[in-house]
Amino acid sequence: MDRFAWAKYAFPLFLLLAVVIRWGTFFPSVLDHDETTYFLIGKGLLEGQTYLVDTIDTKPIGIFLIYAFFAWLGSGTLWVARLGAALAVGLSGWLLYRLGRQQTRSTAVGWGAGISYVLLVSIFSRYGVSPNTELFFVPFTVGAFVLALRSNVGVLHFTGAGLLLGLAFVIKYVVAADAFALGVYLLYLGWKNGHLSRTIFRQCLPMTVVFFLPLVATYGWYASHGLGETFWFYTFEVAGRYPTDTPWSERWFFLGKFFGRFLPFTVFAVLAFRDRVDVRASWPVFLLFWLVCTTIMTLVPGTLFGHYQIQMMVPLALLAGRWFHAARPSGRWKRPRLAFWRGLVLFVTLGLSIGLYLANNRKPDVPRLVAAELQTRMQPGQQLYSGNCQHVLYHLLAQAPPTPYVHSSLLFFPHHIENLGIDLDAETDRILHQERVDFALLCWDYPRNALTDAIEREFVLVDTLQSGYYLWQRVTKTD
Repeated sequence: MDRFAWAKYAFPLFLLLAVVIRWGTFFPSVLDHDETTYFLIGKGLLEGQTYLVDTIDTKPIGIFLIYAFFAWLGSGTLWVARLGAALAVGLSGWLLYRLGRQQTRSTAVGWGAGISYVLLVSIFSRYGVSPNTELFFVPFTVGAFVLALRSNVGVLHFTGAGLLLGLAFVIKYVVAADAFALGVYLLYLGWKNGHLSRTIFRQCLPMTVVFFLPLVATYGWYASHGLGETFWFYTFEVAGRYPTDTPWSERWFFLGKFFGRFLPFTVFAVLAFRDRVDVRASWPVFLLFWLVCTTIMTLVPGTLFGHYQIQMMVPLALLAGRWFHAARPSGRWKRPRLAFWRGLVLFVTLGLSIGLYLANNRKPDVPRLVAAELQTRMQPGQQLYSGNCQHVLYHLLAQAPPTPYVHSSLLFFPHHIENLGIDLDAETDRILHQERVDFALLCWDYPRNALTDAIEREFVLVDTLQSGYYLWQRVTKTD
């Protein structure tokens, strides 16, 4: 870019951009109940708990290790985890800047791709503002692409790329779509350039072998502690039970909403697609293929959560970034108007920063209000079960959950109970009798099952707290 050496400071600028936009999300007690689960289980790991034994969830262990690091770094404070999520977004933006510039020899494309991603994940609450697994595996996947697709690569670059993809895989298994897309592209380049055998044995093979090492190492640890079957059950059997029979009409509508929500980026991507301005003419076709792979990974399981589409934002950002290439037929007019684009980025950044702060801090922080009320009612040593309410209450009250199933939905939705093989009667006995909770919360029109029936039978409803939090207190003895 002109005069000031912006590219020299790209890394800190992307980190700063993400933090400035997202700082208003650092303070609420809850942005998303999945994040709370990661944080609580991460804290438990620091305290010596074993994941899949003392705490149980449907995600691989990687995300909980990340949150264990945040909990250690911040002495158990939530805002450090939110800062960590913002820095992960900024790092991803910088890596996309590197990848876009690397493949097009255009710094403008790099800036366009990186900034596009930071904005894409910072607009809508369920599409990236609330921290989730996707925000944390994207730096690993993009870093792997940067290594594998650079010029003058050697075996070490591909083993490094495989390791990064393998680490991303143990954060969330959907990374297989990114790994598949990269492998196909490398094979295509090898075939096109007449060295397919070398590509297979010196690039794809070492990358594939190293890709599986983090998963194998994780299994090895569990197996060495006599928990190999437990790891196998939750990793493969439970994961295989979660695809749903959602109608395809809903899936296509979900996909259409994605491109509609982010229409400016969609338009940029479409307009620039046909322009052959890349060092490799196959690059935009590959980006489209990558987008298709991540889209299939998002749609096929049938669980239509917005944050799953963060994975699709990566190739979309790279496609949209190509619109800023100065060599495009309509590209020359943009060069004297860099001040306009910088001003627009600054305007959008400040707007999102203020908007996210107001959206997340002007409304009452219900879990903190409920925790304050509970502290006036509970005696030292008394235990709470948060039921289907916000389980961040355990953190706010400095208590450990009385059940391994930390996420508030796992014991209340039939598909979770069935898929995880939960013995609800045994878990009810654990919560109410072995852990002997003194207070329980149930929220709104809670679903009825054996656990809620037991709470209603052995506890009495004593109050309705903030926003439909029903407080139950034990009245019967279980000795």
